Amino acid sequence: MIKDINHLKKELNIENLKLKNFVILKDEEVDLVRKFRNHPEVRRWMYSDHEINKSEHIEFISSLVKEEKKLYFLVLQDNLCLGVISLNRIDLKNRHAYLGIYANPEEKISNAGFFLGRALLKMSFEFIGLHSLKLEVIENNHRAINLYRKLGFKEEGRLREFVYKEGKWYDVIVMGMTEEEYFENEPKN
Repeated sequence: MIKDINHLKKELNIENLKLKNFVILKDEEVDLVRKFRNHPEVRRWMYSDHEINKSEHIEFISSLVKEEKKLYFLVLQDNLCLGVISLNRIDLKNRHAYLGIYANPEEKISNAGFFLGRALLKMSFEFIGLHSLKLEVIENNHRAINLYRKLGFKEEGRLREFVYKEGKWYDVIVMGMTEEEYFENEPKN
């Protein structure tokens, strides 16, 4: 188990993927991440779905340099951007965190979400040594729910009428996975 996340604020290689921490991104990559995040197909599933301006985005990335509970990575495969993965609310004492994933909305890359999820699981359980990983997903995001189930997450609960979007209240489904579940299902090399 690790003592802090600062050594992960660099470029990591997981299988055939390159994970570039947001704090080391080049200017054009920072702009690309903001473009992805502002894309309607990504924004619609976020709790905060306003369009992010450039200064707000730069400020967020700058805040990650000293952040002890968040990691964000741009994920590349052969210089093709698959999307973004993140860990939030990282608690190293209790060895848990919450994940976030969004695929590149501009390219229709087959199984991008699955590859992003697998990289995030491997980083969480094998590199960081987490015991459990959680996520929250809006109830009508069926595509994401199916992806999380395919990755091995189990529904653990529901936050009733937790998000207000488009004039309607939506429940949020809480899903999770333990390290034991991850290692039971992880393909052996």
